[in-house]
Amino acid sequence: MRASLVGLWLMLHSLFVGASAAEPLSIDVSFELGVGDTVRVEVLGQLEMSGSFPVGTDGAIDVPYAGRVVISGFTISGAKEQIEAELRDGYVLNPQVVLTVEQITSKLVKVTGGVVGPGEFPLTKKHTRVSDVLVRAGGLIDPSAPSAELFRAGPNGTRIVVPVDLYLISKGDLTADVEVLPNDTLAVPPALEIFVDGHVQKPGSLAFHDGMTVATAVAAAGGLSTTALSAKVKLISGESQILVNLKRVLAGKDPDVALKPGDHINVPESPF
Repeated sequence: MRASLVGLWLMLHSLFVGASAAEPLSIDVSFELGVGDTVRVEVLGQLEMSGSFPVGTDGAIDVPYAGRVVISGFTISGAKEQIEAELRDGYVLNPQVVLTVEQITSKLVKVTGGVVGPGEFPLTKKHTRVSDVLVRAGGLIDPSAPSAELFRAGPNGTRIVVPVDLYLISKGDLTADVEVLPNDTLAVPPALEIFVDGHVQKPGSLAFHDGMTVATAVAAAGGLSTTALSAKVKLISGESQILVNLKRVLAGKDPDVALKPGDHINVPESPF
């Protein structure tokens, strides 16, 4: 496993876990508003002019007493100036506008496959790269995934496929960190997994990697619980089942058992 990719995954995963879906959108100063986005306009001291407004197909919002104000294609600061200019034209002597973005629908990217949290994500800055999108999607399930593909619309209904080298991105190669465009789909290959359940500290799926064994998988699942019967661990591989005396394996008395993608380990409960 490449250590650098492990580091990338840990960074992405920690950023994702630390974020909350309830937090407001963090918008970069370079982000440009588009049709379908929703903004919150607050005119200080003028409650009747404030509210939430969607950007219409004409690129404008309906601000009370100011009429249609075009903000599509403008940054947040630019849109704020547009609204203040319209309000200043006979309505408010010195308007002070606070503008925030509540929802982005004009610029979305879809992420599928082997990431922690697949889905659709808004592009909150003008130049968004693959690494930025991976952060939003929670990072790679399998940190050793070497590549991905970026699908985007081409001319005359065609589809363009852009190869993405995840390994080079993890090494800091900006030329490999492809810029993502609105309506792109980033497809990460599904991760190969094994499953550990029963009496371990953290049951669930684990990303498979070469050299994985029953003992290393159980360790990756947090280790045995205090109620585990380690002498009779069940390994289900395809249609076959074998019992592994993990107690003897850990004591160095029996050889460890290699795993294959899709294997299932069950640790039973001790009767005592």
